[in-house]
Amino acid sequence: MKALSIVVPTPEQLALAGQNRPGVEVIYGSAGSGKTTTALLRLKSLCYMIQSRHRRENISSAINILVLTFNRTLSGYIKNLVEHQLDANIQTNIEINTFSGWAFNKLSSRPQIADTPSDIIFRLANNANILSPQYVTKEVEYLLGRFLPESINNYLVTERTGRGNTPRVDKELRIRILNEVVNPYKEKLSSSKKIDWNDLAIMMARNIPSLNYEIVIVDETQDFSANQLRAIKYHLADYHTVTFVTDTIQRIYARGFTWIEAGFDVRPERTHKLKINYRNTKQIANFAASFLKGVSIEDNGSIPNLHEAVCEGMLPEVICGFYNQQVTYAINFIKTSINLENESIAFLHPLGGGYFSYLETILENSKLKFKNITRESEWSNGEENIALSTFHSAKGLEFDYVIILGLSNQTTTHAEENIDDQFLVLRKLLAMAIARAKKGVFLGYKPGEESDLMQFLEEGTYRKVIL
Repeated sequence: MKALSIVVPTPEQLALAGQNRPGVEVIYGSAGSGKTTTALLRLKSLCYMIQSRHRRENISSAINILVLTFNRTLSGYIKNLVEHQLDANIQTNIEINTFSGWAFNKLSSRPQIADTPSDIIFRLANNANILSPQYVTKEVEYLLGRFLPESINNYLVTERTGRGNTPRVDKELRIRILNEVVNPYKEKLSSSKKIDWNDLAIMMARNIPSLNYEIVIVDETQDFSANQLRAIKYHLADYHTVTFVTDTIQRIYARGFTWIEAGFDVRPERTHKLKINYRNTKQIANFAASFLKGVSIEDNGSIPNLHEAVCEGMLPEVICGFYNQQVTYAINFIKTSINLENESIAFLHPLGGGYFSYLETILENSKLKFKNITRESEWSNGEENIALSTFHSAKGLEFDYVIILGLSNQTTTHAEENIDDQFLVLRKLLAMAIARAKKGVFLGYKPGEESDLMQFLEEGTYRKVIL
């Protein structure tokens, strides 16, 4: 893939990168504001701070560093960035991974993870007939990630951070969820001698000695659970610095926590907002924001908007026609208007998988080199500058152009809006996917079969193309 851009700090980022001090720092801001870039600049600067301490105290060991993110693709991307940023003269022991990958590698017992635990929960939720099974599944994943096993009953009285206010899950419903879904689920895991990813986080905080990390960077923190953060805290050295990078408007998983319950003292003076969108054009930022109109913003969250972007560009295009026509239009644009020597393209899709089959055939026939980066743990250094990815795997990445075709109700399925927050998640996902683009965006759908998400298209924010 196209060589990643060298991280050049902006004045806004420099002010944060140079704050070398132990303790916890939180960086937040909208998509495109340079949160990850700032964190990596801090990493470089913090290495000098820890190196000086090692020299003062005659510590001969390498600096122990942990960088965690939520998905494998972003982990590979960050590895590539870090390799170009760190001073080779500083002795470091650096680990870059997803939380699950890191935890699984560190536990000597190599526990057996249950296959498709969400499917088990879904079946139990469906049998229980409590609200929608989709909603209850997310609720269970949420509470298992938030509460320690011995404190699971706190779910009955604790505010449901991060899950919104509808539907109202009162105490009676919570009791049923615990008795009819959670407890049977845990019993099924126990009887099969397997664990789930939530159990893995608990084991990381209890089953091995502290790994004593001096510098920790956590990207996309909004998608981590409270138990995962507790595990991270357990493995901090006495003298440490932690940088959390977060944006709750991009939260796409059923997570929820407060800093206090996760065990971190996050002070207001150590919470920093990046205000300027350096990635997107004003047109792209405005287009992405249109899909989030009316969405409430939690702490540490911000919606991309016209005023945060700094440069002008082309209007996003919405392509209306059969899927093959959408693909043909996109391929023609690539051939006539994009320089693949130095520009990158991402074809993004809510589901990926087999939905890319036709596109892959057309790209091959057009002699356009591409790489499917979904769930890839290593960033490709090949010649291809066209990436194929699911929305989820594209989180945290950026490309010159983003193309999203075939947006139908089939590819963006969701339960009834009034009983499920999945539709809101889809809106966030689409806005996040659009915000990966630096120069141009293309959305495509077939009239009559378009996704419900298209209702949020706002006149004046795009150019319509009818094929």
